[in-house]
Amino acid sequence: MKRDAYGDDGPAQKRHRQTDDEVTFLIPSKVAGSIIGKGGSNISKLRSQYKASITVPDCPGPERVLSITAEDDETLVEIIKDIMPCLAEFHNQGGSRMGDQELDVRMLIHQSRAGCVIGKAGSKIKELREKTGARLKIFSNSAPQSSERIVQLIGKPDSIVSGVREVLDLVRQVPIKGPIQAYDPHNYDDFYAEEYGGFGNGQGSGPSRSGNGGMRGPPRGPPRGIPPMGPAGRGPPPRGPPMGRSGPPGPRGGYNDFSGPGPRGNFNGPPRGGFSGGNFGGNFTGGGRGSGSGGGNFNNNGGNQQDTSTQVTIPKDLAGAIIGKAGSRIRKIRAESGAGIEIAEPLPGSNDRIITITGSPGRIQMAQYLLQQSVHESNPNLGRGNF
Repeated sequence: MKRDAYGDDGPAQKRHRQTDDEVTFLIPSKVAGSIIGKGGSNISKLRSQYKASITVPDCPGPERVLSITAEDDETLVEIIKDIMPCLAEFHNQGGSRMGDQELDVRMLIHQSRAGCVIGKAGSKIKELREKTGARLKIFSNSAPQSSERIVQLIGKPDSIVSGVREVLDLVRQVPIKGPIQAYDPHNYDDFYAEEYGGFGNGQGSGPSRSGNGGMRGPPRGPPRGIPPMGPAGRGPPPRGPPMGRSGPPGPRGGYNDFSGPGPRGNFNGPPRGGFSGGNFGGNFTGGGRGSGSGGGNFNNNGGNQQDTSTQVTIPKDLAGAIIGKAGSRIRKIRAESGAGIEIAEPLPGSNDRIITITGSPGRIQMAQYLLQQSVHESNPNLGRGNF
């Protein structure tokens, strides 16, 4: 019989919105059993001993969310210390004592608070590394379909505890800005796990996965306060469209429209440009009049170009055609274009949704082309000239 992930709280439920009294961690599903204990014995003991709320909702994927709500930070720290042996047992591959080995702990914080942990030009996170002895990293992409980012701490147990305490002190000084969407591990995305800090493909078995503890800067994406639909993963190098199709439109800045008349740079009409030899090449100008010639790979010079962002607006009823079932279509477009693509929820009273595309000009160009194709493939009745 499958063990109840809550121990004694009934079936798993969707995570509620996080408050400042609650601290959440992303853990490998394999660790959950040790934390819960046989028949929920361990988790019940912790709840009773510390008079705290501790939950590990069930999830069939490789990761779960551990939520802890305690009366004060000292109690919280003691709970974390008691849970450390479970993580140590999972990471321990050489039979070393817990105090001698490094652990990998991942906290979830609201994306609007990441900046206070990173600091100007990474100054604060560097200070935290030196002060605590832990290697800290904040992943630049939010967890799938959430407004939360992962803070990874790697080090010995004492360093981890010190790091968690410092991060909590920092984030609680900064009010949350923008919508709050807690991460639901049912939305786990194996393809982009490396991008947002998730566990997958056997990862999470030790700190070596991100041993350098490096930090990437703040995320590029939608306007501040609008959570992304999913991580803006880079994916593999983009592939050229099939022979015979017209080329993608060029990258553009500013807000553009899928519909209605407008300046060159919106999604009206067929894309311009050409293909020859079945591979995309050519130059990328603001007008998007790229011409192609066979070259083997998709304009590899794009890797030397600086990443930029562009945004387009679409009627919200077209979003489903782009996102696809369970996000399958948007993931494919990200993978094929190599661009980061985020679709924001519509603002109150608005019938439009904003798509933010991030990457080199070539990747943006390809992403725009594929987005347009996905809408027309799902609704052939949309004439290109009126699109």
